[in-house]
Amino acid sequence: MTTERSLHLPGDPGWSRRRFLGVAATGLAAVGLGACSLDRASTPDESKEEAPSGAWAGELQDPPLERPDVTFTDMDGEPFPFLEKTEGKLSVLFFGYTNCPDVCPVFLTTFARAIEAIGTGPGSEAQLLFVGVDVQRDTPDQLKTFLSRINPTFIGLTGSEEVIAEANSAVFNPPIEIEEDTDGDGVYLVGHSSKVFPFTADGVGHRIYPSDVRQQQLVRDLPLLSEGTYR
Repeated sequence: MTTERSLHLPGDPGWSRRRFLGVAATGLAAVGLGACSLDRASTPDESKEEAPSGAWAGELQDPPLERPDVTFTDMDGEPFPFLEKTEGKLSVLFFGYTNCPDVCPVFLTTFARAIEAIGTGPGSEAQLLFVGVDVQRDTPDQLKTFLSRINPTFIGLTGSEEVIAEANSAVFNPPIEIEEDTDGDGVYLVGHSSKVFPFTADGVGHRIYPSDVRQQQLVRDLPLLSEGTYR
């Protein structure tokens, strides 16, 4: 049995990685990766405390971020042209992988609960798009199974390594790092940025969020972004 542990390194909270026995000494450690954790007890923020008024959780982008002009593959195996499918919508892009034991499911659950808390009206229509960067395992079927346990409205996307790398680069993420499965046992490291990219109805991203954003912060910010407010 392998052992996984939580490790969050200073300097770049937008990174997550899975660290397994036998791969502790890799070049990835030098670029500030933090490890995902097997601790499923980690839970999203359930605090009823209101986020401070006027204090945005996301970092303002000036100029705003352009949407990736790529065509993914959706959970039904159909082409998903990103620009076309997100046109005029509040679309939230997140890169991760389905075997991630902590960062990815915790953020996705936080986002799902925020949408539930908003209920109806502005912000409730936010479309979550999860790109599975581990192309060997993040198949359309696996993405569908993984996301259905969190929120069945979430859209899972995959594609070739080239397509995913192009989209990842378009939002200025560091390169995705995937260790070779040298032992053939399905145990390998996946390094990816865990930043969150909301693209508003005007087609650009005005703010970037960390994956540890709190539920109440999303409850406050998503309706504003939906209405075109970002300052």
